[in-house]
Amino acid sequence: MDVPDAFWKFKSRLEISDREERDAIRRREVICNELKGALEVDRDFLTGSYKRHTKTKPLKDVDIFVVMKNSERHYLQGKSDELLALVGGVLEPIYGSHRFSLGRHSVRIDFGIKVVDDVSDGVMSFDVVPAFDHEDGGYCIPYTITGAWVRTDPKVHEKLATQANEALDGKWKPVVKMLKKWNDHNGKPIKPSFLIEVMAIALLDGPFDSYPFDIRQFFSSAAETIGDDWPDPAGLGPPVNERLLTDAALLADARSAVRAAESKCTAAMRNEAAGRTGAALDTWQELFGPLFVKS
Repeated sequence: MDVPDAFWKFKSRLEISDREERDAIRRREVICNELKGALEVDRDFLTGSYKRHTKTKPLKDVDIFVVMKNSERHYLQGKSDELLALVGGVLEPIYGSHRFSLGRHSVRIDFGIKVVDDVSDGVMSFDVVPAFDHEDGGYCIPYTITGAWVRTDPKVHEKLATQANEALDGKWKPVVKMLKKWNDHNGKPIKPSFLIEVMAIALLDGPFDSYPFDIRQFFSSAAETIGDDWPDPAGLGPPVNERLLTDAALLADARSAVRAAESKCTAAMRNEAAGRTGAALDTWQELFGPLFVKS
């Protein structure tokens, strides 16, 4: 297999299957039906990177927005942790305390699905996000760091991702998924993974060259800019790279990982140019893990 074919196969292996989509819908229905028995729920929908088609595999941390009715708006007057605790209290007895945890904006439910070589049989986990409609558009969601409510608008994020994908000839989303796979395979030095998308909107501005070239270009630019202020693209929430900006060690680790990735990309591309296809494929697999196959 040559390098372009390997990347094409890698792209295909990162795509969400029909089986996984059906599993996501089924599990969402079960979770939301349980919540509707305890809370006044207006509607629910899958969102986040799953909806933007930038979610990588194995399929985990799929976002569900559970939008409350106006009768529940009194929760907005208190700390957002209170509503998260209530949501957790409904779901914890069903899935068990060992599969339940609180995130920055959500209640996370882990289904205990096994992963072999980065492949699973279905959805591994959900992030359940209680939300309220905001009068000026978008939603208010919990923010456990401060206990406050913050605004967000996933539809703006979806629109920007679609525009970026069109500008890069339909290759932006596959590149982002590959970059997220690198992040996942290497201990998630970029936190949160949504930061990769936000940076990629600015750093991958086309025209598309090739997957190796554009991935190396991202790493090269990211090494210089990851410590910059990367605001929420919707202009509503805190900076996307807030964790890195407030933790010098995390930022240093992220920058070091990005620079190391750029060096590996360069080595792989030089090997390919010199006709050492096997060595090039070995390096790409080191970067991305077992979903990048060499034959």
